[in-house]
Amino acid sequence: MNGLQNSPTLGATTAHRSAYPLVNCRLLGEAWSMLAITLRRCVTACVALAALAVFATACGGDTDPESSPTAGATSSATDNTPEVTTDTSPTPDPDAWRAKFDADQLSAYDTALQRWDSYESRSEPIWAKGKATPAAEKLFKEFFPHPIWVGQFEQLQTYEQYEVQIAGTPDVLWSRARSVTETGSGVVIMQCVDYRSTTTTQNGNPTQPIESRQKPVLREINLSKPEGYGWLIYAINATPGANGKKDKPCDPTS
Repeated sequence: MNGLQNSPTLGATTAHRSAYPLVNCRLLGEAWSMLAITLRRCVTACVALAALAVFATACGGDTDPESSPTAGATSSATDNTPEVTTDTSPTPDPDAWRAKFDADQLSAYDTALQRWDSYESRSEPIWAKGKATPAAEKLFKEFFPHPIWVGQFEQLQTYEQYEVQIAGTPDVLWSRARSVTETGSGVVIMQCVDYRSTTTTQNGNPTQPIESRQKPVLREINLSKPEGYGWLIYAINATPGANGKKDKPCDPTS
């Protein structure tokens, strides 16, 4: 079963879920806060929507022993030769985190990640169009438990009302498991993403970019696999900084 018609309620998920807020909109945290404030202004004062909207180290190698300079111009040329350095830092292993989990847990992570990737790609046209259609409702029911899918659909309805459209998906610079339950039924995925690959418009006009998202930031996705169902999305935390209130920069190379 995939949760299309009989999506489980929140009570059916694992204890993993309780560590994360249930977030029900595509632009989340600070981004949604800015939008929500503006939309309220639109209702009360007819004000237009104003906005929707990290470590490189270098190590020098040992220099060659100084040799005795020769006389005249040769000595001068030797003294002015740029010093050659060699970076001896080891290249980080992007998959080192996998050593913390066993084979079954890694398999669960890989499957959950595929599920998330599927949702993000299949929902992109819906958010780009910005219309709360029956097809959109069906998709949300397929990927989210009740009542989270309801929140997603209501968010889309709000976007439709104020003609907000979000095209594209963030560039995923890296992805890894933050935690996996022993049974493999719950996974928290941590990703470093770049939102500059997405565009947001309102009334057909580009919105002001969110300053904190002009560089890669972290996001966390909590998925669970209740008995009798496939993987479902229980929480999306796009602003894990400051206890879930702000964007948190990430190092694309770490």
